[in-house]
Amino acid sequence: MPKYNTFVLLETGEKINFVLDVGKRSRISMSYREGVLWVKAPYGCSAEKIQSFVKDNADWIKERERNYRLSIGLPRTYESGERLRLMGEELILETEIAPRYFPPKKENGKLIIAVNRDSGKDYVAAQVNRFINDLALREIKDSMERMSAVTGLCPEKVTVKPMTASWGRCISNKHISINSKLVVYPKECMDYVCLHELCHLVYMNHSKDFWSLVGRYCPDWHRIRDELREE
Repeated sequence: MPKYNTFVLLETGEKINFVLDVGKRSRISMSYREGVLWVKAPYGCSAEKIQSFVKDNADWIKERERNYRLSIGLPRTYESGERLRLMGEELILETEIAPRYFPPKKENGKLIIAVNRDSGKDYVAAQVNRFINDLALREIKDSMERMSAVTGLCPEKVTVKPMTASWGRCISNKHISINSKLVVYPKECMDYVCLHELCHLVYMNHSKDFWSLVGRYCPDWHRIRDELREE
């Protein structure tokens, strides 16, 4: 049965990629599996009818894509083949038996961990977590320094750690905490959270003046905040 990759362009300019599977069947159907949209069509079905079918189901497809994207984040199983997301980029965790140790590395859409034949899951988890923690600390520190330079606002202390209730926190002694789990999101999200907390050094509330200050340095803050709220 012929199968090939193709796409549909929506009126908004958005592209929907899918795998078209043509075979002996009575009707068109679709499914969304592991981040891939599959469209099954019967022999003789016109390209126009297939494209119309995909367009008519665009909302359903977008919802499946969103749910799939949100299901990918920090690693849970630490097994080779697990999907994770770092700095907004989807990666596949892969272990590689190597004669010599090398630090975890990103390569061709993969996060590669060097192991030997005796390495267990605890070892892989330690290597992955160290890589992620170092990445989070480095990128959040960079965002905080740049946003501080842009605004002229300087905290007394910055702490990067896992948090459960918020992406960041600023207290009255000018100490700022940033959630290390932001490492899942694109850089612009880190920049926004750091900016948000820096603005609390001026306004310890969410008043109109506070949001006006945020907007001065990040006019697109509504969109970024909505992306962070999806979790």
